Amino acid sequence: MVKTYDAIVIGSGMGGLTAACLLEKKGLKTLLLEKEKQAGGYVVSFKRHGFTFDATGSFVGGCQEGGELNQILKEIGAYEEIEFIPIRHIRNIYPGFEVQLRQGGFHSYTDALLNLFPEEEKGLKAYLSLIQQIGEEVKSYSEITLIKKILFPFYFRNLIRLHRTSHMEILNRLFRGGEIKMALSTLPITDPPSRLSFLFTAIMVSKSLMGGVFYPKGGTGRISEAMANSFLRSGGEIHLQTEVDQILIKDGRVEGVLTKDGEIFQAPLVISNINPNLLAKILPFEFQKSFAKKLRGLEYSLSGFLLYIATDLDLRKMGLPYFTYLRFLSDLEEEDRMFQRGEVPKNPTTMVSIPTLVDPSLAPTGQHLLKALVTVPYHYQERWGGGDPVKYRHIKEEFSQKILQQLEGKLIPGLRNHVLFYEAATPLTLERYTGNEMGAIYGLASTPQQVGNLRPPHQTSIPGLFQVGHYTRPSHGIVGASLSGFIAARIILQKLHRV
Repeated sequence: MVKTYDAIVIGSGMGGLTAACLLEKKGLKTLLLEKEKQAGGYVVSFKRHGFTFDATGSFVGGCQEGGELNQILKEIGAYEEIEFIPIRHIRNIYPGFEVQLRQGGFHSYTDALLNLFPEEEKGLKAYLSLIQQIGEEVKSYSEITLIKKILFPFYFRNLIRLHRTSHMEILNRLFRGGEIKMALSTLPITDPPSRLSFLFTAIMVSKSLMGGVFYPKGGTGRISEAMANSFLRSGGEIHLQTEVDQILIKDGRVEGVLTKDGEIFQAPLVISNINPNLLAKILPFEFQKSFAKKLRGLEYSLSGFLLYIATDLDLRKMGLPYFTYLRFLSDLEEEDRMFQRGEVPKNPTTMVSIPTLVDPSLAPTGQHLLKALVTVPYHYQERWGGGDPVKYRHIKEEFSQKILQQLEGKLIPGLRNHVLFYEAATPLTLERYTGNEMGAIYGLASTPQQVGNLRPPHQTSIPGLFQVGHYTRPSHGIVGASLSGFIAARIILQKLHRV
């Protein structure tokens, strides 16, 4: 017998989970389908030999009272299940200087930069003011009234004026020194300043970083676990290890899905939380061409190489920070040109997090874990070995050793003699487990051509078919993807008069 629902969500990343939770809470019988063994997409944790590692993320913003993620988690009933630990100690190491933080929040970071570069005070104040103005305009836009629509250019002058502006243009306009420009480009993105949207930067800082960053006790997977639990408590259904083979369309509108196991689930609403090119491929043939045409020209973010390390060194006694950003190459534009050629710098920029410094329960007593993330291109060394398993293992091991050597030389003396075990994930790993084409770690690149309304909309051209996640509006990251699900659910509920 064919099962019928009010809504079906394909993929359980943050966007899909958020949309599913909100729809179920408002009384829509919702089915969530996930191809993997656990819900969460990139926001999952995994266990090895008594250690709990986070698959990708190191921290999350917007968790403070009134923050975007705080509000979403409270609305879906998941907030009380998660204990967010503020991240205090952060260290950014650049060629020739470093920035140390012991208090969270973007203002603390800019205060530290002001101490280092007092001659840039005027520019820093202007930069912060502009970010604050854009944050306020974005908030106002999300609550837009008829009068504001009529007087749009008056109320949203910065959103209009800076729509196509790169981060580099703003940095060059406000600052003289290269060092402060480099420090202000230390963001969770893979784009260089010349190709990074300033609007995107301002939105990310104001929504995700301004109130500081946090670590969920138990690992980042606690976020998706708490959301899935809330969804189930509300009456929702989750089918794990269930991959959708085709979206069913009748008389021009969605009517359900067919899984690879041959099961049919019917629903007048389908919300896709998978990459848009894959979505196009699971549409009926007659819809594929027109849908794919709209995706032409979309640019993915770069990918990442992740090294998960267990050690018996006492990292707490060594006075290490929770998060360290290690940059060796001053020229961010040259670094990007190398990525575009499929190359990686000899000493790649590395982001290191040590979760056991804030949550010792993640490892056996007296031991620690750390994770290193390096931005890499998908096509490095002919796509990580060109499909040859022996070459792949060799490249993966060679890259792992390069990172271990770099960590030992710059951050943790003696590390390699105290490694209990390590594992690595390449762009191919990320692609295989999450379905993110080319292992895109942030979905779409954050260029001026892919910001705001220039990103794919939540409502597609096919009635009843919606999309959420970091390939859609408003942005990437845990907060951005959650907001995409929140906005899409609100659009659906408004149409159904359920708000």
